[in-house]
Amino acid sequence: METSNEKPSKGASFSTIIKNIFFVLLILQFAPIIFTGVKSTLEDMFTPKAHIGYLNINGFIGDSTHYIKCIDEFSKNPDIKALLLRINSPGGYSGSSQVVFNELKKFKKDKPIIAFIENTGASGAYYIAMAANSIIASPISLVGSIGVFMELPNVKELLTSWKINYRYVQSGAYKTTGSMVKDVKPEELAYLQELSDDQYRQFVKDVAESRKLDAKTHKLWADGKAFTGNQALKLKLVDKLGSFSDALDEVKRIGNVKEEIKLIQPKKPSGFMRLFGGDDEMGQDSMSLSFAEKTACFLSNVWNKFSSLQASQMPQTH
Repeated sequence: METSNEKPSKGASFSTIIKNIFFVLLILQFAPIIFTGVKSTLEDMFTPKAHIGYLNINGFIGDSTHYIKCIDEFSKNPDIKALLLRINSPGGYSGSSQVVFNELKKFKKDKPIIAFIENTGASGAYYIAMAANSIIASPISLVGSIGVFMELPNVKELLTSWKINYRYVQSGAYKTTGSMVKDVKPEELAYLQELSDDQYRQFVKDVAESRKLDAKTHKLWADGKAFTGNQALKLKLVDKLGSFSDALDEVKRIGNVKEEIKLIQPKKPSGFMRLFGGDDEMGQDSMSLSFAEKTACFLSNVWNKFSSLQASQMPQTH
């Protein structure tokens, strides 16, 4: 009987090493997630905690998509007892702000909402905050700025100085209203003012209803001014002054929570997940599904490439 003393080719060994490294990295990527999940589960078993949704409203509000997804996930999760909004925003687009406000109003029918304004909760951000059952603000924070404005930049003279002519072909008398390369006509300005006034009336109406204020007194609290948290309390635009810990106490009071609070945040995908195209705005459940599908496809492709590489480096028979 003959025995083979042939050693594996260098190509095969290299391929094996690469495969082992890949799977080690894969295990290391998921190990912290698994251990964290187990630890969290055990802690919840022995020390019951009240799960509270936690949503940050940060920066300019330009799109409602992310916020709507998070609110919907918190609404469908039976373990979530309430929602805590932490607001640090100067506002944003009126449409996006109003959409988030309306979604929160629906959420509030089943679960309470507490808003905490840390630095700034102005304009569209205040629009969102006022959907809460209770608003807590830092005494020195900026609150309010209830109003609407439109910017109309104009570069017509600059283009003229460069001898650049710009013409329109339009259908509809008001289609080019607000264009930065032509002067605004009086009738166009009146049209834009009508739009701004209607948005303002909607904003004032929602504030008056949400904060139980007399809309007739809107000039006191809706003239575009921002107020400190201290001033906003006197105007009844916020309910209490305090810090983040005070907001947590308010969650317990309004949500009738006796246990220790555990804040549940919408999780963003890790860098490894983004390798497969994970969307930062996707919720945890939907993200997991997408990740599983893409991971299976990715691993299949990688395995096929390794197999092909290994086969190409093995001795061939003819």
